[in-house]
Amino acid sequence: MINVKNWLIILLVLIIILSLYSADFITLDNVKNNEKYIRYFISNNYFFSVVMFFASCILFINSPIPLAAVLKVLGGFFFGFYLGAFYNIAATLAACLIGFLISRYSFNKIFKNRYSDKLDSIGNEIEKNGFYYFLSLRLVMVVPYFLINILGGISRISFKKYLLSTLIGVTPASLIYANGGNQLDHIHSIKDLFSFDILVSLIIVVVITLIPVFLKKNNVIK
Repeated sequence: MINVKNWLIILLVLIIILSLYSADFITLDNVKNNEKYIRYFISNNYFFSVVMFFASCILFINSPIPLAAVLKVLGGFFFGFYLGAFYNIAATLAACLIGFLISRYSFNKIFKNRYSDKLDSIGNEIEKNGFYYFLSLRLVMVVPYFLINILGGISRISFKKYLLSTLIGVTPASLIYANGGNQLDHIHSIKDLFSFDILVSLIIVVVITLIPVFLKKNNVIK
């Protein structure tokens, strides 16, 4: 009988294979060219379309194929800003939790057995300040989410802290993507969504989230 660990590994492999297979079809240009047909399908199959949106986000957020951002822009384009933002946040949160659980129950023991001595000090640090580290990683949007999910799973961060840091951390980007969906006619790539002002604002927020870690290390707060 295949145990849970093996099932999770199989699931991860399937996610990567499916994302590779569908990567060529999900582009902003393809969507623009087929907008009429997609909107007609959504209007006649709304619930199924939302389910497919969630499934696609879960697929690509846990895959090294960088198409999750495109999907979240399309969420705002087809569902409107408010519902698009809500679906973006909910789907991203679900995807990150699934990736976290796959990592924690499939890879955690492997890393502990092989690198327990080297990772012990890092593990203690993440156990104490993991909320701030993972929150900053989500906000800065430099490290791919699938890697953050894996790191979260093999670290000592509690599920509660991981959940809260993820919920807060993915919200700004989800709102930006949903808003970008409303302006899709003027957007040619994901880079167009992030102006200099937005990037500077995100960096400032990241610095602020790491201030408690700095204060703890210098015994200013406990």
